[in-house]
Amino acid sequence: MVKHGGTFKEGSASVSKPAETKPANKPAQPAEKPSTSTNVNSDWTKQNGVFVTGGAINLRTGASTNSKVIAMLPTNTEVKYDAYRTEGQYTWLRQPRANGQYGYLVGRNNGQAWGTFKEGSAKATNAVANKPVQQTTPKQVNTNNNASWTKQNGTFITGGAINLRTGASTTSPIIETLPINTVIKYDAYYRSGNYVWLRQPRANGQYGYLVGRLNNQAWGTYR
Repeated sequence: MVKHGGTFKEGSASVSKPAETKPANKPAQPAEKPSTSTNVNSDWTKQNGVFVTGGAINLRTGASTNSKVIAMLPTNTEVKYDAYRTEGQYTWLRQPRANGQYGYLVGRNNGQAWGTFKEGSAKATNAVANKPVQQTTPKQVNTNNNASWTKQNGTFITGGAINLRTGASTTSPIIETLPINTVIKYDAYYRSGNYVWLRQPRANGQYGYLVGRLNNQAWGTYR
């Protein structure tokens, strides 16, 4: 899940204007799969409201950052929800879908709204926080390590919460969600459809991947 914002500083690395290459195909849209009713009847507060996304946010099959992504909702998407739940730092919203299934998205992170609650909708802030669920780090797969990457060493500061993934795709497993103002050192960038991905060297020859730009809009600041 992601929430973005920020600008490039003057003198930023050339990743802001990568060399023109033949556009790669857009990341495949994840197939629509029936949602599993994760946490549907556990510690949810009933509440009908409308939430408008303030940035690109993942809609998932469960109220966890490890749950599968149904779709990435673009900015200004209106989502009707019927309940909310606070789990650790996140406040999740529950969206009714077809066949009695649900979709789940983050409405707040550490109390900061990831969008706008329409007038008349409660703010989904009164849920009792539960003990965070311990999450394991997924095994990394070096997706696209040697395909169409441009070598460049630089530093990127996140302008909002951005997912660090095991591959340069919005369907790759999430390693962690980086909070705003996280400093990331990268060694290469890659353009794929609307996205410019940054590659972060990690332990044991592995990499983490995060979005630096979407539709030429920076998701942070380059030093």
